[in-house]
Parts: sequence; C-alpha cells; structure tokens
Amino acid sequence: MLFRVLPGLLCLLFATQASAATFRVGLLHGDARIFDYELSVIRLALAHAPGQHELEVVPMPGVPQNRIFAILNQTPGPINLFFSGYSPEREQRLRQVDIPMTRGLLGVRLFAVDNARLDELSGIHSLDDLRQWRIGSGTGWPENTIMRQNGLDLKTSSYDNLWEMLNYERFDLFHRGIQEIFTELARPGRENLAVLPGVALAFRYDYFLYVARDRTDLHDILLQGLQTAYRNGAFMDHFLSHPQIRTALDQSRLQNRRLIRLALPESSALGRIPARYWYTPNGRTASNP
Repeated sequence: MLFRVLPGLLCLLFATQASAATFRVGLLHGDARIFDYELSVIRLALAHAPGQHELEVVPMPGVPQNRIFAILNQTPGPINLFFSGYSPEREQRLRQVDIPMTRGLLGVRLFAVDNARLDELSGIHSLDDLRQWRIGSGTGWPENTIMRQNGLDLKTSSYDNLWEMLNYERFDLFHRGIQEIFTELARPGRENLAVLPGVALAFRYDYFLYVARDRTDLHDILLQGLQTAYRNGAFMDHFLSHPQIRTALDQSRLQNRRLIRLALPESSALGRIPARYWYTPNGRTASNP
C-alpha cells in the first residue's frame, strides 16, 4: 500500500516545484528608480500567472546590452530575464513576450537639451528640421536603426557618457522616453538641462520581455500573466495609476506638441501586435516631408 501512495506524493511534489519559478531580471544602468514601472509590470505578470513565482533584480551597471543578451543565453547564468527595446535580431535570438510593456510610450521621445540652447533649437518643427541636428543615442540601442532609416544624424556612446557629451555639446539633443526623461533630469548635476518644448518623436516601439530561446516555461508564465491582467483590467488600472506613467503623461503634455512621426520598415514585426496593446499619443502631427 505504501508503494502505491508514494508515486502520487512524488507527482504532487513535482507539480508544486513546477508551479514556482524564480525570475532574475538584469537591470540596465543598475538604477531601479528609472525602471520602477517596468519592474512593476513584471511583478504584475507574475502575480496574475498560475503558481507562486519570485522576482530578483540583478543590477548590471556599465554592462552593454549586447553583453547582457549573451549572458542571458548562458545556462546557468546570473540572469534569466531582461527587458529591452525591440529589434528583429533579439526576437530571433531570444524568446520575446509579445506585449509592449509601456503600451508604446517608449516610442514617444522628448529631447534633453542645454538650457542655454533652448531658443536656438526651438525652430525644430518637422522631420526635415530634425535632420539638421546631431542626436545622442546609446551604443547598440535597437531604435538607432529606425532613426537612421529616417535620416537622423546619431552620435552614439554609453548611457553615462551621453550625458557628459550633451554637456560638452558633442551633439545637440539627447532623445529619451517620456517616462524616463523627467526622472533623469531631476538627478543632481543636471540643473543646466531641460526638455525641449513643443515637439516630440513618435513611432511604434517599446520594451519587451526576453528570455533564452529554450526557456519556453518562463516565457509562457510571463505571457499568460500579462494576458490575464489585460483581460481582467488589472493592466490598464496599473498603467493609468502608476506614478511614473501619470507623471510622464502630465508633464509631457503631448497634446501641446508637434509629433514628428518616424516610419517603420514595412517588414517590422511590431505591426502584428494587436492595437489594443498600444497607446495612441494625441498631438499635432508635424508636416514631415
């Protein structure tokens, strides 16, 4: 009798173990304040997925994104989850959770500029105007491809160096997401910088969650959790109530800005993601050539 019961107990034990996973997310720049919303989305997904899951944050300051993705594919490794901007290469090399984390707000960009140059740069009204200026962007950032395809002149370096380069006028504008820029400009030592008024970039783009190609288990937990949160309204409630999102929408005042829209490649896989997952910014569309 004992041996007939034991297999059932083992199955129950294995099922319990299978329903619990520990996610170790690598944190670019190592600054949890900047990515508070993105981390909260991961926690939301895990809370709405079946099973009991844990999240550990692994700061990775100074580590380039390409290196982080290489680490992500190591088994075992220090991390098994990362969020980053979309790129076709990342989608092919890794397993992507096809729900944009910020509903596309990452594709709405404002420009950090030197206070002393606000008047000089206030004449930017269209894509053609923007092409006349140098824009700071991160080395290896996937949106660089989209921007260059639209004719923008990018100067690239590491994230930390870009702020110094802006101070030394190595380029004219530094593009940042609307949910990032206000937190970043509030940091000490950036009192001489400001957000360029009256204009914003807009293109379909966002952070996505990535796991190693062979970790379908982790992928499915995250996808199921986010889909459930959308179905029961928890995702939208969280999105609209999170302080970073509210602050970003309030302070960016997109309705008062010209939106310079960038075209995506026709083959971009971002077009297959349902419209219900994307936020549509309201603003005046610039007269792009």
